[in-house]
Amino acid sequence: MMHFLINFDHKLFLLINQTLSNHWLDGLMHILSSKAAFIPIYMIAIFKFVQLYKKKFWVPILLCVFAVGLSDSISSKICKPLFKRTRPAYCTSMNPRLPDGKPGSQYGFVSSHAANAFALYPLFVVLIFGFNELKKRRKYITVAFILATMVAYSRVYNGVHWPADVIGGAILGYLIFLLISRIWENKFKAFALKN
Repeated sequence: MMHFLINFDHKLFLLINQTLSNHWLDGLMHILSSKAAFIPIYMIAIFKFVQLYKKKFWVPILLCVFAVGLSDSISSKICKPLFKRTRPAYCTSMNPRLPDGKPGSQYGFVSSHAANAFALYPLFVVLIFGFNELKKRRKYITVAFILATMVAYSRVYNGVHWPADVIGGAILGYLIFLLISRIWENKFKAFALKN
């Protein structure tokens, strides 16, 4: 069973990294993998936090920092050293395309980019609109998850992660998003809204 899953993971990687690749997509995937490209989204979120929570805008910012710190630490400091799954660039039989020219560190499970994106982008929606309002705000949470998925996809496209790495990262990030959202709703939201 494990051999089948690894084989499927490798074939899916080759499909995304090589068969579905295109030079005009390389630039877009580079942007999606760049942390600096999302600064405008962070600035909009901070602006909304100031608008909604006035002097206590630092409370949602602190939760965002905590969410990313948690997802990044678990993925980089626990999962990668624990699983020691070699990235595609270090697998001699793969010969991946590396449009960014960066193979990444030796180990890649789970993807920190995917974990951080799935923890942070939907969290922005919850912190701005509320966890209980997600059904009414479906388009915003959908956009957040699409954006996170595009970040995860770009990591495979750029040849630095296997599909299983980004799926694992997405699951980790999503669980952290749920945890932080519940903490926000049950502990911090009332405090942040109180003048």
